Amino acid sequence: MLKAKTPLLVGLLVLVAAGAFIFTFGTLNKGMSEADMYTVYARFDDASGLAPGTRITLAGIEVGRLGTPELDPNTPAMARVPLNLAKTVVLRMGILNPKKNTWTNGAAALRRQSSLIGDYDVALSPGLEGEIIPPGGTIPNVTGETGLPAIIKTLEDSSKIVFPALEKITDDIEAITGALRKTIGDDEGAKTIEKIKSDVEKTTDNVQKLTAEMREFLAGQIYPRGDNINRILINLEKTSAQLANASTSGSERVERILERVERIANSVGRFVDDQTASPETAKDGTVSKTLAGLEKSMALIEGSLENIRSVTENLEQGRGTIGRLLTDDKLITDIERVIGDIEDFTSTFSRTQIRVQFRTDYYVGRGAYKSTIDFALEPGPDKHYLFQLIDDPIGRATRKLRVTTSNDPRVPPILVEEISETSGDFKFTAQFAKRFNFLTFRYGVMESTGGLGIDANLLEDALDFKLDIFDFGRDEYPRLRVMAQWEFFSHFFLSAGIDDVLNGAARDWFVGFGIRFVDEDLKGVLPLAPSF
Repeated sequence: MLKAKTPLLVGLLVLVAAGAFIFTFGTLNKGMSEADMYTVYARFDDASGLAPGTRITLAGIEVGRLGTPELDPNTPAMARVPLNLAKTVVLRMGILNPKKNTWTNGAAALRRQSSLIGDYDVALSPGLEGEIIPPGGTIPNVTGETGLPAIIKTLEDSSKIVFPALEKITDDIEAITGALRKTIGDDEGAKTIEKIKSDVEKTTDNVQKLTAEMREFLAGQIYPRGDNINRILINLEKTSAQLANASTSGSERVERILERVERIANSVGRFVDDQTASPETAKDGTVSKTLAGLEKSMALIEGSLENIRSVTENLEQGRGTIGRLLTDDKLITDIERVIGDIEDFTSTFSRTQIRVQFRTDYYVGRGAYKSTIDFALEPGPDKHYLFQLIDDPIGRATRKLRVTTSNDPRVPPILVEEISETSGDFKFTAQFAKRFNFLTFRYGVMESTGGLGIDANLLEDALDFKLDIFDFGRDEYPRLRVMAQWEFFSHFFLSAGIDDVLNGAARDWFVGFGIRFVDEDLKGVLPLAPSF
């Protein structure tokens, strides 16, 4: 009769626990009603990790949930994701730039990783200007790729433009130096001294005019944007250590360019020393050759000045990479947003807390001590991962049936024996916990068997009530433990409770003492540990 009742009771208990979980999750996680929400849409080029019900946050506060993502009917290559938002959230469209077809100071949606276990959520920026986005509208600015891979890709794309330009400039400098060496040796230089003086005066006037134009351009276009450039430089300084590895491939090319520039500088230095020597030590014809070649060099210089004028005009009109960086507000905003994503990514480990707890309980009936070490990893305020190592005087119990057959008429022909063995091995616990308001639900492995748990955290977590049920096949009923913990002084607490409530023969009272704290030093080993 006992063997028939045990499976039935275990099944009923599992059904009751499942019903309690379903009821609790259904009542605690209903969120806002449809009457308090409205829906807008965002188009992502990659919607991986954005499942229905994913959180939507604004300034770190949940303001809605995602609907079911689907392909955009107008652009099948994009994902169209519904955002169900509270009616108190106001999003603005921004100001349209018709030339660039971009929206400035408008609402933005950002897909980002929110925890160590691969959860994603959508972060919103409400926007500053423009009309209010109505229900059914579309958010204009969306960022789907974030983190360190995005900034490395941007740097690699930029290097394809910057390094060839540096090499071209170096080649131009070498060409000018070679041309100077060839043209300085002309014997006709003495005859054109007066003409060269006149050309030099004209060139000087042109340089002064160009300098005035450059000064006006800097005062009108560059200096007013100094704050934006300073913000970019400060953010880049924070992330320069993380980008050091990404610049390895480009550093070799920079070193080669610097070596070539150094050789050119040495050549120019020797050339200047020869040409500035006194008449007594100068080589024959040096001055005359120099004056004869200046006329041709002036033509090259004027061509270079024209190139500088063209570059200045391109910068003023926002053409080219540097021009866009100085004039495109959206590009500056995107760079700041990417740098902010990197800071969020690198702060993942700093947000994770590790709580350590040591507890010793004295079992009154058995006259024995039970020791427990807890490690809780808390990536967020509403979830944690619990690991325990337990030295339990009850030990691990196992049951075996031994059937013996005999031909001896003095004993039964078939003898069935039930053998119970208890070992003193250490037990372990590995559970996932989710908190809703003051209740925390746990499930997983509990003391080397499957188990469930519910915690009630009161008085700002100073008073905890715990209910654990596990070890379903050990006795007639599962092992049910009820206990309370009171933190009477900072880090120190007392515990008391009843273990194995349902099995009268094994029921026992216990009292205990413990200490718990947050260990900042253990954060250093998190990057070396596998992801959960």
